[in-house]
Amino acid sequence: MKKRITYEIHGQIERNSYFRIGKALVRIEFTGGAMNSTGVYPAQYTTDNALFQRAIENSEAFKKGEIKRGHVEILNETSAQPSVEEPCDESTSFPEVTNMQQARALLMAEPYNCTLGELQNKAAVKGIALAKGISFPNWL
Repeated sequence: MKKRITYEIHGQIERNSYFRIGKALVRIEFTGGAMNSTGVYPAQYTTDNALFQRAIENSEAFKKGEIKRGHVEILNETSAQPSVEEPCDESTSFPEVTNMQQARALLMAEPYNCTLGELQNKAAVKGIALAKGISFPNWL
């Protein structure tokens, strides 16, 4: 069973962290955080690579609580990533999204990889989410 896990570093907008994998040292960029009038959003890194997940979860920063698990998505064994060309048959629901900043952050992360230019206003964010089969039931 393959998982796509989003890791979060609360209180930081961006952070480069180094993790040891065997003898190699791997740099992972946590990005997408924000501090504004609506709140503080953590820097995030999303991966479905089991090796990176193990390296992050065995790190001192994770054990101390600096890095935390966010959203965990179970992936289908036959296809790790949904096809972008084909619309999804079933809507993926994200009830934890309650405002436009959170919706943008989700759409800019893997696997959707939208650009900020595509997500300039509420109508654009909702349109792209609809096209990708995503729903935000707690955001009006």
